[in-house]
Amino acid sequence: MDFHTAPTGELTNNTRYSIFKTGNLAIKFKTSPYLDHYVSILKWNNGYIECMAKYSTIPDPIEDYIDLRFIADRLQLPKDIFQNVKEVTII
Repeated sequence: MDFHTAPTGELTNNTRYSIFKTGNLAIKFKTSPYLDHYVSILKWNNGYIECMAKYSTIPDPIEDYIDLRFIADRLQLPKDIFQNVKEVTII
């Protein structure tokens, strides 16, 4: 498998899934049905995202964590898949 990653990544969600995209790599993973949207990225650490997320069951956004390294490992992606990504934005 040859994956190209870009220096930036994008995080978004729809009704049941969150999607992380960078270059020609897209990782789609199941999320809470109560997740309305991601508000902001607090920290990106080589596959680990700290973010603020808004859930329909909680009045204010809360801090949330996404371990893309764990998901990438389960998908048997290369260990260094996130090394080129320097920043993540919400779309």
